Amino acid sequence: MVVKKIENKLSQIMVEIAIKGMQDKKAKDITTIDLRNVEGSLFDYYVICTGNSPSHVDTISEAVDLEIKKSTGINPKKVEGLQNCQWVLLDYFDVIVHVMLEETRDFYKIEQMWKDAPQKHLENIE
Repeated sequence: MVVKKIENKLSQIMVEIAIKGMQDKKAKDITTIDLRNVEGSLFDYYVICTGNSPSHVDTISEAVDLEIKKSTGINPKKVEGLQNCQWVLLDYFDVIVHVMLEETRDFYKIEQMWKDAPQKHLENIE
């Protein structure tokens, strides 16, 4: 039995804000995964992007955090990966943001793990 989660407008707004922060810092291959109707999912959305280098991953992560904090006043519950900036995870309860190096993203293939969930791939902004 699939149980639909109650629509959470805040999580949808946070996804848009995270995307803005990513695009402002020229993140590549931005993808959203809608997990609201996935049985057993603890989250509403994953937002994933790629940075060119560890410093770029760090810069994107900071921009996402700043944009969400400025717009909603919400801080991440947890931040992981800032030590080496190959994969930074920002946990905003219902929205999880992944900022990854290309080789890390290729290795873990998060999108393939959630291939049955609706995904939206945004065009890169030059």
